[in-house]
Amino acid sequence: MKKHIFEFLHLWPVNIVIPIVLLLILFPGIANAKVKANDINFPAGLYTDEIKSCKAIGYATLDQQFTVNGPNKTHWMRNFPGFDWPAYHIKYGNSRDVPHEVITKPASIFAAVAHKAIANGDEDKINKAKQYLIKIAESKTLLNTITLNQLKNKPKCWKNGDPNSPCWSHQYSMARQAWTIVMVGATQLKPYMTKKEFKVVDKWAKKFWKKYYKASLKKKGTHGFYGQANGGLGILVYAHWSDNNKLAADEINFRFKSIDHFFMDDGYIKGSSFRGNRSQFYHTYGVNSVLGYIWIAKQFGAAIPEKIENKVINSIHVSNLAIEDREKFLSREWKRIRVVNTTKGGNDWNTHPEAFGIDTLMLEMYGIELAHDRIYLERRKKSGIDNNIGFNPNCINDLKSQQIDTSGWMNFETNEDQGKRDRIIKTLITKITKRISKDTSANTNDIKNWVTLQIEPLDWDKDLDRAVDRKNLTVNGRARSSFCTR
Repeated sequence: MKKHIFEFLHLWPVNIVIPIVLLLILFPGIANAKVKANDINFPAGLYTDEIKSCKAIGYATLDQQFTVNGPNKTHWMRNFPGFDWPAYHIKYGNSRDVPHEVITKPASIFAAVAHKAIANGDEDKINKAKQYLIKIAESKTLLNTITLNQLKNKPKCWKNGDPNSPCWSHQYSMARQAWTIVMVGATQLKPYMTKKEFKVVDKWAKKFWKKYYKASLKKKGTHGFYGQANGGLGILVYAHWSDNNKLAADEINFRFKSIDHFFMDDGYIKGSSFRGNRSQFYHTYGVNSVLGYIWIAKQFGAAIPEKIENKVINSIHVSNLAIEDREKFLSREWKRIRVVNTTKGGNDWNTHPEAFGIDTLMLEMYGIELAHDRIYLERRKKSGIDNNIGFNPNCINDLKSQQIDTSGWMNFETNEDQGKRDRIIKTLITKITKRISKDTSANTNDIKNWVTLQIEPLDWDKDLDRAVDRKNLTVNGRARSSFCTR
């Protein structure tokens, strides 16, 4: 990191350079310090300080039908409270096919309903969302799911490499994912609850927490990096719900170690990136999971270690490699061998379709564009809540929600509204960062930080209001880029 920082230092004003140099000398480990309980600050919206209207959430009501894959396709939202998930999973699930939509879809629809009601300040819909949540709690939904101890006596998934063999761990993991998404909505609704309402929901939440999460704390997993950061998201959500700063800090520190373990220096993910014909499918599932987790951890107040960010950035590049050169992507060897599925024909040779906002996260967080993946773009969801990360990435920045075209180099909106000015500046920073990144080996996040340091002190009226001003800045950004590669 220091090499890249000093590579850029000569490009910046002395009054900025001197304090930074002193910090690097006096506090060399400052960027990798552990997250402490007093660092944690729970944002009201979990992934954002304020829940705002977002078109990307799409249509969602508590009385709607929804469809799932499998023989029993049509379900109603009213049937989710008290739904017998274990019986359904035993009947329809196997090692390859996980019929999780029957619980994860209504969970995400509920979370979307809560999000929209809060964003619109609709008291009637907020009350309806609360009453639906209370029904979920009172009917003890998901509390009959198989436990971690019971799993010890069950056969492993993909027994003898058979895709039709039962996979009991799916029942466990998907119940946790559905519960987590319900709790996302519950956490966002919490400020609107009476003490009585909170008590009902909290009783259910505590029972699930103790039965399905507490026993697995600090279990990093053994086969890869998968849904909801291997359960880390659920812990963060419950920490927020219970106002437990220490739990959040401990979880983030543990998960950073887990990410460091699973993500290799070149960006491949142990286990996840080595799943035979589904390697790309599961690699991008893990990348989406880690991006969403890091986003929320940052909103909680965590500083992300440089080593972790470098690995994650490389994993993004590997995601693009899988799209652009599949054979090269698959040529990477790993010393461990595991039984993988035997899916043939290329049905899963694409970015994971449930990661419908991975392109937004990549660009928003690290200034990297997702390579064109036609099959992924056709198959991915167009709206809703991402069950893997607990929010819709396209609501981070409502440029996409408002259908503002940011693909053109100088396509900036102009408006006196401060919020729109902020979005213009944010877009400008991203574009300059992308241009510089193409011409230097420096860390993308470091570049973005330095660009931000230059842009933020500028005066709007004097330096940014006119398109020509912003064009000059982008040209200068490219000049700096060329200079850095000498």
